This record gives sequence, C-alpha cells and structure tokens, in this order.
Amino acid sequence: MNASLINLYRQAEDYFFRGISSKCLNLGDGANAYMTGFIYITRSTNALDKILIQGKQFYEQDNHFFKVIIPQKLCTSQIVGILNTLGYSHESKSVSMVVNLDKFTIDKTAGFDAETLIKANDNQLNDWMMPLIGAFETTFEICSIYADSHESALKRNMNLHHFSLYKQEKPIASVTLSTNNNIARIDDLGTLPEFQGKGYATHLMRHVLSEAKRLGARYCFLESSDSGLRVYQKLGFEPLFKNNIYSRKA
Repeated sequence: MNASLINLYRQAEDYFFRGISSKCLNLGDGANAYMTGFIYITRSTNALDKILIQGKQFYEQDNHFFKVIIPQKLCTSQIVGILNTLGYSHESKSVSMVVNLDKFTIDKTAGFDAETLIKANDNQLNDWMMPLIGAFETTFEICSIYADSHESALKRNMNLHHFSLYKQEKPIASVTLSTNNNIARIDDLGTLPEFQGKGYATHLMRHVLSEAKRLGARYCFLESSDSGLRVYQKLGFEPLFKNNIYSRKA
C-alpha cells in the first residue's frame, strides 16, 4: 500500500466528517469519533478497549448510534476479541479507494439523454437529499437532519459541493464532493431504486470527477460498499485498503 496516498485519504476523510459533524473527538492512537456516527481506527493500538469505552461515552451524550470502522489488516484475533468482549459484532465490509485525476480524462462529448440534467445544488439541499432517502432506505426526518449538517458546513465555508442528476425535472441521483487543497473525496452517492442499474450514477460521477479536477484536485478518494465497487472501478478507482465495520447492540 502507498503510505503517502493513505495519509492523503485520511486527510480527506477527516476534512469531510469534521465538516459535517456537530462534535468530534480525538480518541488517541489515530482514532477519531465523529458525531455523524463513525469511529475510525486508523492505526495499530494497544488501547482499543479504552478508545471504545471513551467513544461510547461520547455518543451516549446525544443518545447516538455509531459504528466502528477498522482496516482489515489491523483486525487481529486480539483486536476482534476485544471488540466481541465489549459487545461489538462484525456488520459489513467496505473498501477505501482512490483515483488519480491526472489520468482521468474529461469526456466533453459525454451525455445521457435530453431528459437528463446535472445541477449544482448547494442552494437546494432539499432536492439533493431526496434521492438519498430512497437510495439508503432512510426517512425524510433523518435525511433532513443530515442535510442540515451539510448546510451548517457550507455556512462555515467548508469546501462541500452538492450535485443532483435530474430526469424530467425530478432529482433521481445525488452526490457530495469535498475538496481540500489538492485532494477530493466523494460521499453520499445515491440513486432512487427505480433508476438504479441504468448508468445514472456513473454519468453523475463522471461530471463530479471532472469538477474535482477543474478545482485542482490531483487525487479523489471514497469509501465504497461492496455493492458500489463496480461503478467506481469503471471510473478508474483502485482499492487502497479494505475495512471491517462493527456495530454494538443497544
């Protein structure tokens, strides 16, 4: 693995989650807790039990559910044993990925159809969030709170850029791009279920990667679920490392 790229990945990760979180906590040993609901363990530690206890207390202040994300290479039998002892079970996996934008070619002829339009939606976050409700099987109320966190970040001049793809004037796919110096990150890519598998997400991603390159980013990072790998690999993203995701029963 490329250590310098992983370091840039962590910078992009922290910039995005710190930007949209009402509170954050450095748990020591490269571990960070964000009130969006994620604890990221970024390097080997001998204090995982203390980190998790402190993290749990952090989220209990707001009665907030959270997940713990750890690179697979760090998940030794000892680490897994600590997680299990403290009530955490393995929930899913993800892949941290990167694309070199110096090698990404902007296709100026790329289009979809006359009924499709991509808009920047920083001033219309209600439109931006609508596809995410169906894509992530969440509720209007939960997604509204999430959109409020993005609006707060924009008011603090965080470099977040929101885009939606419209079909017949209806937002059917959305994504968030964050930029920090010469690095970028993709989050919140979601398409309404009835429009999935038809190339809309790929079309939207090409537009956003072109925008990231225009803004001066050399690398773009993201964290993908297994279901999203195909879309990202088609666009030139390559795996940096794999993660295990753990959750704790209430």
